Amino acid sequence: MKDLLQQADEIPVTLLVALAWATLAVLTKPFGPAEEFGQHLQQFGWLTPGLCADGEPWRLLGYAFLHGGVVHLLLNMSALFTFAPALEKSLGSVRFALLYLVTAVTGGLACCLVDQPGQPVVGGSGALFGMMGAVIAMNMRSGRHVFAFLDFEGPRRLLGWIVVQIALGFFLPMISNAGHIGGLLGGIVLTFLWLRPGDATPALRQWRWATTALAASLLFWSLQPVTRWDAIGRELQGTGDRQRAELLLQAYQRATGRSLTAPDDEPATPRPR
Repeated sequence: MKDLLQQADEIPVTLLVALAWATLAVLTKPFGPAEEFGQHLQQFGWLTPGLCADGEPWRLLGYAFLHGGVVHLLLNMSALFTFAPALEKSLGSVRFALLYLVTAVTGGLACCLVDQPGQPVVGGSGALFGMMGAVIAMNMRSGRHVFAFLDFEGPRRLLGWIVVQIALGFFLPMISNAGHIGGLLGGIVLTFLWLRPGDATPALRQWRWATTALAASLLFWSLQPVTRWDAIGRELQGTGDRQRAELLLQAYQRATGRSLTAPDDEPATPRPR
């Protein structure tokens, strides 16, 4: 078993991720008509909270291998080869692969919590922010205390770059800040609590259980929104936006399996079944 893990740690995960990105970029035909491109992205796994709650949980991971065009792909590819090779060498291929997969999911969960039911999301930047979160967590573990790394210029520059990118996300509507922040937090928590050498202390084990329970509850809420109808009903009562009401009605139908029709003059209020 140990030999198998050692062999797995020699797999070039960064290169495999880049090849997956490039392959799916070709398959989705980004140079074709915009409508056809969007259909291909949806087919291959773009993430929307509604589709995720409607029985397609694989989109929580699939979206992280798709990109919204060649420019988007090249920007993320550049960031991947900036951060990933050294981090993969430090963690090992198996742990690095786990980091990519987990932070892609935590970024997707954040989108499900914040975004509109029909808002599509694609891109590996959530997992890229997860890598930066992993670097921060490794620096937090290496000093006299968790903030000792701020004495050094390199970590401070990384934090500054992260702050700038998240700030830009508040002004540029095409950027998914929720996915970035979800991936960043996932990378910090996973690396700080789980991807560390040595035996776990009782306090560390308690934190692991707590964060695992939180992640499981968020995952369940996103995939099985059995209580989402009440929040949707309250928002429907307060909205005067017809388009917004239609999106809320669609989300209600996915959550409950019941169909409703909004009247012409005001949005309908769903009733609990």
